[in-house]
Amino acid sequence: MTTPLRSLVLLYLVGIAACEYDASDRCGPHQVEITNDRCACVEGYVPGARGCVPCDDNEQERSGECVCVDGYARAAPAAACEALPGGLGTECDDAKPCRSQDFPECHVTETQGGYCTTTGCKTSTDCEGGYMCMKDGASSYCRRPPVGYGQKCKSQDDCAAGDATFCEMLQSHVCIVPCSANNTTVCFEGEQCCDFSQFNAGTVCTPAAACSAPGIPLGGP
Repeated sequence: MTTPLRSLVLLYLVGIAACEYDASDRCGPHQVEITNDRCACVEGYVPGARGCVPCDDNEQERSGECVCVDGYARAAPAAACEALPGGLGTECDDAKPCRSQDFPECHVTETQGGYCTTTGCKTSTDCEGGYMCMKDGASSYCRRPPVGYGQKCKSQDDCAAGDATFCEMLQSHVCIVPCSANNTTVCFEGEQCCDFSQFNAGTVCTPAAACSAPGIPLGGP
């Protein structure tokens, strides 16, 4: 046997050995078997393009997705988690007012209590930490992203603790913000309150472009 041919045979045999099936180890790196034919990522890892990958700095795994830890936020959905400016988003109420000169306004919500922010913004570029400028009658304020927005969910119960209380279970399986024709102010800048009830997807805040085709626009910022 010539040397090149012998090398090919050896490579072939090594390949067979490397691909040998191990019934006791069905899953890949950073995975755990949950049924006889299904694997899941271990704690701290999420599904990626090539198997399970760890969350980045200042992130934690929650419901199969990497989210920012407390005190950190994303300026955009794909951005890294960065520390919130001191005082922004701090819990507050009448008994515990905001003490930061940069974020002196305590904005109180119906479900999540109050948080420190600023007023008088003209556009969202005037806001920090991923907050967005919202009109509130004659005034405006920098509004915190909805608590739980984009979190992975399997049922409505998975979203109940946040502001994004509706679980979209048809495609994306994430928590989104419900709205109604009489309550469109809950939607963020660039979103509309859109009626997808004909698809059993509820009446929710969605990007205006996504609402214009299949849904019925009910209004919004």
